[in-house]
Amino acid sequence: MRDRLRQLWPVLKVLLTLAIFAGVGWQFARILQDPDLQWVWLRQARGQWLAVSGLLYLLGLGFWASFWILLLRVLGERPKLPAAIRAYYIGHLGKYVPGKAWALILRTTLVQGPGVRLGVAALTATYETLTTMATGALLAVILFTLVAVDQTGMGWKAIGLLALAGIPILPGVFNWLVRRLSAPFQQAGAPLLPRLRSTTLLRGIALTGCGWCLLGAGLWATLQALLPQPQSWEWTAWGRYTAFIGLAYVAGYLTLPAPGGLGVRELILQQLLTPEISPLLEPGQAEPFAVVAVLFLRLLWTVAEVVIASIVYWFPGQGKSTKEQETSGP
Repeated sequence: MRDRLRQLWPVLKVLLTLAIFAGVGWQFARILQDPDLQWVWLRQARGQWLAVSGLLYLLGLGFWASFWILLLRVLGERPKLPAAIRAYYIGHLGKYVPGKAWALILRTTLVQGPGVRLGVAALTATYETLTTMATGALLAVILFTLVAVDQTGMGWKAIGLLALAGIPILPGVFNWLVRRLSAPFQQAGAPLLPRLRSTTLLRGIALTGCGWCLLGAGLWATLQALLPQPQSWEWTAWGRYTAFIGLAYVAGYLTLPAPGGLGVRELILQQLLTPEISPLLEPGQAEPFAVVAVLFLRLLWTVAEVVIASIVYWFPGQGKSTKEQETSGP
């Protein structure tokens, strides 16, 4: 039975992905029934706010990348900073390939080399991703409680996501998992993979939390670009947008069939934004506006990822070891 399920899983994964896309597509198409309504906000979009949103997103990713680089150095690796930045931003594009592991595989293979062991690169990439997701869920729990009291139901959902993403990153749990999973592949006499400590987790929560706050500000900037009348800055609104982004991203990440959380993230964000922006628009416009906003946010931030990946692609890589250079020849 287990072998049968393993054989059918690739087909089931494709079917689940198509079902998600079809469901979200039908929902959004139903909302965007007026062909003129769906583009009115894009025609009046303010370019300066779109640029700010893209920049904030890339800076947020930079905080996540800094935690990964910190992890590598804490565990004794010596990555070259340009090579690590290159690997992180280019690796991020791997999330759009079906299968959550591609982003980690791409990042790991790009950074390995002199001073960075393959096993540690894979371990730290996995731990950074899980910590980032757990921190997003943690912030969502806190912020839904503090500044989004009318959406406490979402806070409970965030708690569930926090349990799923948070338990594996606890150092005792993660170290145990690493030992169990790596044991069959451990060569005799090879050094054991390093262990992670609680202080490293706390530093990771602080760094990745800053990244989430920047993504929340990026969502706010996107809305300023599309709303008929830009709104003044409010700290509570920033907190709510950060909670929205955290919940939507983590839910999308944990939905395994959806590459990059595509569809799941947009649906959750649309449902969260609709009541938030309803007082700012004419009656009946909040729902279609939210759909346009979340789809445009996906497009904007994907373009930003492609742009930064195209830039860092020219950064020097980690290089080859002396043995590899001798093997490859002149």
